[in-house]
Amino acid sequence: MLTRRDFLRLATCAGLSLAVPGCGLSPPLKRDLFPDFGDPDTPYLGLATTLRQEHDYEARVEGTVPQGLRGIFYRIGPGLFDRDGLRRRTMLDGDGMVQSFTFHDRGVRYRNRFVRTQRFMDEEAAGRFLYPTWCTQAPGGLLANIWRAGEVTSQASVTVYLMNGRLYAFDEGSLPYELDPVTLATVGESGLGMEHDLTVYAAHSKVDEESGHWLHFGIRFGRSPQLHLTIFDRQGKPAGHRSLPLPRNVYMHDWFVTDRWLVLNFQPVEIRVWGFLLGLRSMVDSLRWRPAEGNLLMLLERDGNAPPVFIETSARFMWHSVNAYTRGGGIVADFVGYDNPDHLIGPDSAAFAMMRGEKGTFSYSGKLRRYLIDPPGKSVREELVAGENFEWPRINGRNLCHDYRFTYICQGHPGEFFWSIVTRVDMTSGKSTSYDFGRHEFCCEPVFIPIPGRRYDPADPEEPGWLLTEVYDSTTRTSCLAVLRAERIGDGPLARIRLAHHAPFSYHGWWSPEDEVPAG
Repeated sequence: MLTRRDFLRLATCAGLSLAVPGCGLSPPLKRDLFPDFGDPDTPYLGLATTLRQEHDYEARVEGTVPQGLRGIFYRIGPGLFDRDGLRRRTMLDGDGMVQSFTFHDRGVRYRNRFVRTQRFMDEEAAGRFLYPTWCTQAPGGLLANIWRAGEVTSQASVTVYLMNGRLYAFDEGSLPYELDPVTLATVGESGLGMEHDLTVYAAHSKVDEESGHWLHFGIRFGRSPQLHLTIFDRQGKPAGHRSLPLPRNVYMHDWFVTDRWLVLNFQPVEIRVWGFLLGLRSMVDSLRWRPAEGNLLMLLERDGNAPPVFIETSARFMWHSVNAYTRGGGIVADFVGYDNPDHLIGPDSAAFAMMRGEKGTFSYSGKLRRYLIDPPGKSVREELVAGENFEWPRINGRNLCHDYRFTYICQGHPGEFFWSIVTRVDMTSGKSTSYDFGRHEFCCEPVFIPIPGRRYDPADPEEPGWLLTEVYDSTTRTSCLAVLRAERIGDGPLARIRLAHHAPFSYHGWWSPEDEVPAG
């Protein structure tokens, strides 16, 4: 039920929309503002250039693919940004495109397919944008956007997981879409075995290989926002669900999980929700950075229903956690933290400006940080592990939620928003080794591939394996998948799987060895 204050806000906005029906603070961009692939001053623009074609072919392999590397590597990200002379405002708004690299005895087969979400199908049929998204309002101004927040639905563009033979594509605050793991054809929206209106899923879940649990959080925004926590067992059956009031109406993208604890990091990115709900601006344009409020850590025990523990700490923006584990009676939680998310918030921020073909501004880069949390004492201490231009961290997935040693991460040159270096950081010492692809090439999240049959010790000073990262070359305007040795990253790629075209920036990847992929 609306309060009197809410009613007055709604009435004011409705009157404003009638008075100025063409206005809106987050409209689509004009397509002709953007130069596909950019120029020598903006070589990274190929990462935000639409790829309309869907492909299926044997890729050209340069170098030698390791004999033990057999399976399918999936990547997901936005693939389509433009329709009918208009363009989305950030890369967060692109329609989801899944890529697969199938490593077999004769080479590597490449496929890419758009996820046929309801949004994609409707707009494809119409040939134009119809719906609002996270960063871009629907065309038509206020009247076309008032009270349409519920239509900001899945673009299925952020993460991809193969679990129990089923492939899922996730977005923020929605249900995932199931895909055929071989052909990448869209099966349809999935509740993962839960009733569709019972829970909601964020993009980032955690797979605890030791327990077999697949753990999710999700936030359902509204006048009384709710936090949902959902756990599935090794067979994919629901093993627990909990819903709690959201302690702060803020935006968060990732979280921490240990063998004993769930840790939610509520950063001070306030959502001015009424401007979004009433069609005045997009969700991302409704975000405000409030560093004076600091971060609020919410700790929940994985088992049972004990009330949460809350701990306040200094303001840090986090896109991605690295890993978390229990040590003694405390929690070690590692993440990439920013002193200020000025790359995202603000009209000239790099995330917005690049979609206009401009460089934009940002002053704060991601640094590897560590929380040392004492739940009984309700205290936290923060440490700086490595202060570089980092983002897109991954670890050996067999250690997720448990003790570990190495982080594999993208690193940018000073002053650059996109990343050209793959780095391995020893989290015990902060020392690192890297491979630099050069300023004209741009890499994506490096995914660690374990050697088949090897037992890994988290204290192992070598941790042998392979890294897979997709790389865009701005000089040829094509992309490749680079294969590196994880323990000798500085030696450079063992192989490059060359594509005949470019691939827009893909966010996250998932490796499935050949014995886990259903026969196609």
